[in-house]
Amino acid sequence: MVAKDGVVTLLDQVDPRLQPLLRAEWERRRHERAEALPCDVTVVLAGHRAAGKTLLLPRVAKALGRHGVDLDAELVRRHQRPLREWLETDERGFRAAERDTFRSLPSGLVVAVGGGFLSLHAESLRGCVTVEVPISFETYVERLTRDTTRPRLRPELTLDEELREVYSEREFRHAAARPLSLIDFMLRLVRGRRARRVVTLPPHEPIEVFAWRARHAGAELLEIRTDLHPPEIDLLPASRALPLLIARRAGHLPDAWRTRATLIDEPLDGLVDPSVLRSFHAERPLRTQEALAVWHGVTAGARVKHVEPLGSPRDFPRLLETQAALIERFGGEHVTVLATGPWALPFRAVLAQRNALDYLTLDASWSAAEGQRLLGDAVREALKGQVDGKTRRLGILGHGLAHSRSPRLHQQPFDRIDLSPDAPLDELLDALHPYFRGFAVTNPFKKRIAVLSQAPMAAVNTLIRAGGGWHAENSDVAGAEATLEPFRAALKVTVLGDGGVTAALRIAATNLRLELEVLTRAQITAAPLRGPLVWTWPALVEIPAALRFADAQVAVIAYGAPARKIAAEISARGGTPLRFGPRWFIAQARRQRSLWESAT
Repeated sequence: MVAKDGVVTLLDQVDPRLQPLLRAEWERRRHERAEALPCDVTVVLAGHRAAGKTLLLPRVAKALGRHGVDLDAELVRRHQRPLREWLETDERGFRAAERDTFRSLPSGLVVAVGGGFLSLHAESLRGCVTVEVPISFETYVERLTRDTTRPRLRPELTLDEELREVYSEREFRHAAARPLSLIDFMLRLVRGRRARRVVTLPPHEPIEVFAWRARHAGAELLEIRTDLHPPEIDLLPASRALPLLIARRAGHLPDAWRTRATLIDEPLDGLVDPSVLRSFHAERPLRTQEALAVWHGVTAGARVKHVEPLGSPRDFPRLLETQAALIERFGGEHVTVLATGPWALPFRAVLAQRNALDYLTLDASWSAAEGQRLLGDAVREALKGQVDGKTRRLGILGHGLAHSRSPRLHQQPFDRIDLSPDAPLDELLDALHPYFRGFAVTNPFKKRIAVLSQAPMAAVNTLIRAGGGWHAENSDVAGAEATLEPFRAALKVTVLGDGGVTAALRIAATNLRLELEVLTRAQITAAPLRGPLVWTWPALVEIPAALRFADAQVAVIAYGAPARKIAAEISARGGTPLRFGPRWFIAQARRQRSLWESAT
């Protein structure tokens, strides 16, 4: 992460006419939240001729701790040809060489490109962080009039006409390319670095549609795997949406795929090309020394991806040790360490804080590996998260969490930790204690965690880190009170279902001096139910066929699509549904947030 005061010195290198405006904008926006820069992605300084890209290059490279390349100087070095003579005699050949040389550079550099690159080769910048170095028209004219070493671009025009025409044309094209402004880039510099977001193309998905969906959701690389897709599929439509990471998992890599690849992932065995991503997938958990032995013969500075089954959650520190050792050897922007398995998701989120790549799933319908978290959660973390070392994460523990709204409401980072009902919760909570300061708890774990945490209540929905352990609370009581409040005049309320939510309703009813009757599905008879009721059954639970209502108002405490489904069932059975889900959710969420703020 770069200090804000250090970033401001970049403004000293740009057009003096624009500096007062840029400084004012920086002061106005310096406290905005912005995405951190993805690591291992090329940063390109682009814009008009004479804007000062070459002057800015070493300062940006130093701020990022990366190597800087001036593309014009690289062209001269490779082709041993003066740029002015080349442009004046063979501009088409120069532009082709300019594009090809840029594409041949390894990713992760800081590159200053020539004045025409952004307007003529914008397609080559896909997948890069492109920053427009600003220059006013007045300074542009002054500098190019004074500099007689630069080639003329429109010799048939007067110099004044040429400058006006070229500046205007390129301004239009630059806007269409949508580069980052210098201030937006500075905000990202201040936020530091983060993993680059990768989504894998599922089998049988329409490739172009999926690629654009992934891009709009925040993906930065689309992985295409040889074991999931036939070699004859056309990758061109997908490459227009996202840069492609081509992974050889079975058979050979088609030449047509190689030409579309931004990055190639090859298995470790027998590979010598240092420019590709080298991957190793362990069949069992490895000790750190075993993992390092796997990578013993690989050149320092190579891109590496190390994947292991998590094993026991208590063994996670071993994976962190392996990640740290690989980073020490290969560099922080070149290493990705992934855990796999049914309990891996929260540990992958912790590893991602130092990884080069973060492999995510677009939605819950399909994932490329067990333990992948949702792309939407990673994007929200990048935009809103304020991660303080290992202590700031929050999460929600449950099953079937794809549509949970908690991540949208709570502080970030907030991970949806979707677990099978038989998850080893005691091991997970012990292992996650150093990295999370609290959890929301939902079905089917509310009662089980109440027992594990020795809570004085039958069900809990909130865990707070307290000293060396966890303190459990039930903020659902606040939601239950908000739901029952409108029924206080009735004196008695019937609850349908006796799960974890009902435990909160019992406490709330006592606080509000209401009588509570609880009916399980087995207790439902053909007699219609009357008066105020609260429906607690999940939308997926089979509803008793005999259930009927008469003159009944039924509070629905679900929200979204499940709430609509439940409300339709209530109406069909003669009741009046009351959509109290948001009322419950907001009241309990406020209470939950105040509890997490008290975490140690």
